[in-house]
Amino acid sequence: MPGWRPAGCKDGAVDVENQPHLVEIVAALKEITARITSATSISEAVSDITKVVTGILPSSVQCGVMMIAQGEPATFASTGLPPELLDESTHSDGEGPAIEAIRSRDIVMSQDVDNETRWPTWTALARSHKVASVLSYPFDVDTLTLGALNLYADQPGAFTGDIPIIAMLVADHASLLLRVRLRQLTQEDLWARAGDTPIGEATVERAVGIVMAQRGCPPDQALRHLHEAATHLGVGLPAVAERLVETVSARAQ
Repeated sequence: MPGWRPAGCKDGAVDVENQPHLVEIVAALKEITARITSATSISEAVSDITKVVTGILPSSVQCGVMMIAQGEPATFASTGLPPELLDESTHSDGEGPAIEAIRSRDIVMSQDVDNETRWPTWTALARSHKVASVLSYPFDVDTLTLGALNLYADQPGAFTGDIPIIAMLVADHASLLLRVRLRQLTQEDLWARAGDTPIGEATVERAVGIVMAQRGCPPDQALRHLHEAATHLGVGLPAVAERLVETVSARAQ
């Protein structure tokens, strides 16, 4: 890849044994696309991302993903790293590279954990698990769901050349796919709940159309508004849909 000059290579020669090739990166992005679009849950999709990314990086680097959704438990996945290293929110100071990346919306990197002064609780834990360097790249799934793609290496100075670019490509690519898949899964779940009741899908569809007209929003957002109203009122989605349809019909008479 242009610009790649690994340490120890003369005249810009590529270390073909340890560095990812362009064709491998393209193949990985295609595989990530296939896995996310067919995943039955966001957790499954996130787990698949870490497996694919680890497969194209040097063996000394492992991948983890941390996602935080408002009002929902955080989602974590890795290729063998312990949960306590990924779940930075459980530390006494609630700090770590992934959380900092998510908060700052910027890449965070430490090439030498042994001499890192940030996140003292996390760095102590990282050293105990032989993590010598870390890179966190933030991404957004939607306005309520934020995440970070994290790379952990067992040697200092591991994130040189194109590895940060690979993290950026994967994180940005995955965030768009996760956004679409999350909407699909949410909509499928809401329609399934509506279809299990006597009121059924037809009434919910009419209610979605009403909300779309009132708020000028797309179908998935209209459905989410109905679901939020149902949660707030403590009733089922079909009941909220039925009330809305009846109210609008009464006003039209």
